[in-house]
Amino acid sequence: MKRLILTLILPFSFAFPIALEYPYVYKDPRVMGMGGAYVAVGGTSASLFYNPAGLGKVRKEAGFEVDLIGATVAFSEDGYNFVRDLDRAMRSDDQLNATLDVLKKYRGEVLHFSADTFPSVAKRVGNFGVALGGLFVARMDAVPHQGFSSQGLLSIDGSVTYGGLGGVSYGLMGERLILGVGIKQLTRERVQRDVTARELVENQGDLSSYLWSEAKRVGSAVGLDLGVIYDVGALFGFKTSLGASYLNVGGLNFGGAGTVPGTLNLGVALKRHTDSSFLGGLTLAFDVVDVTGNYKQDRDLGKRLRAGAELEVWRGKLTGFTLRLGSYQGYWTAGAELRLLLLRIVATTYAEEVGAYSGQDENRRYMLSAYLTW
Repeated sequence: MKRLILTLILPFSFAFPIALEYPYVYKDPRVMGMGGAYVAVGGTSASLFYNPAGLGKVRKEAGFEVDLIGATVAFSEDGYNFVRDLDRAMRSDDQLNATLDVLKKYRGEVLHFSADTFPSVAKRVGNFGVALGGLFVARMDAVPHQGFSSQGLLSIDGSVTYGGLGGVSYGLMGERLILGVGIKQLTRERVQRDVTARELVENQGDLSSYLWSEAKRVGSAVGLDLGVIYDVGALFGFKTSLGASYLNVGGLNFGGAGTVPGTLNLGVALKRHTDSSFLGGLTLAFDVVDVTGNYKQDRDLGKRLRAGAELEVWRGKLTGFTLRLGSYQGYWTAGAELRLLLLRIVATTYAEEVGAYSGQDENRRYMLSAYLTW
């Protein structure tokens, strides 16, 4: 049964076709903890996915920012419960009927799983900010059908995305104005197919190969990202920045494996930092993504809004603790980060809107990450 669970979780997912989740490449757990608002924030290599100009915010005194080894696993609340119940069904005397009962219980729910790693290095050199990274993301979304049909009971849409990316920023006007450019070369392998309960039971020993063998589509794409951040000065005691990015210029077209459209994104960030080790940093951020409406799933503004806050509770040379809160697509987010020597652990929860408008169909998700970093 453990092999069945692993083969369900690890090899698959990207945007189930009947779920109206926006297509994306990667979600950083730290950013998602603060509502996904990062266009004007920057300061880490995750800026490569939100605004390459944010590389100009990496702290010079930190030297190299390195996330050498790290992994994130994520799952939806219903997805976790589904795997638990399916495990029990597979250990019952009547596996087929017990599996049918589990699929009936979760009919219409989006079951989400993902695992990813993003090793990276970033550094500020003079007016330049530079970052390089590698990406591997495996996702699976599955939806049990509302009724019985020739298509089976469970539809699966999954993908593995991998490749490399990098970016550079340059500061002008005493680094008040930062320009950035990023590029990524990615390959995506994607599977979409319907599965019957009998197939799940009869192929549980090698479900990954069975599902992957006939329907896999493969495509590669190169994406260009552009960004700018401008520091406008102090506002209510906060250092205030405005940011804009255009990600995936022209779109990432993976052919039969799907597309990720180009999006214009705007943001504002307010930061207050002191030299104190305790409660020494506070960041507030607000973003509007896809201003030009390139996501074709809907036209809802609420799904395009992001807001969040990050509080450095403790910052020391060997340890640190950070809390994050936010609003993503109208749903609350939260996160906590613990740094101990070279180990960094991040826990995050957020909700994805899989319906056509904010507030229609909440899909609560949980992320847990561990990194070796310095």
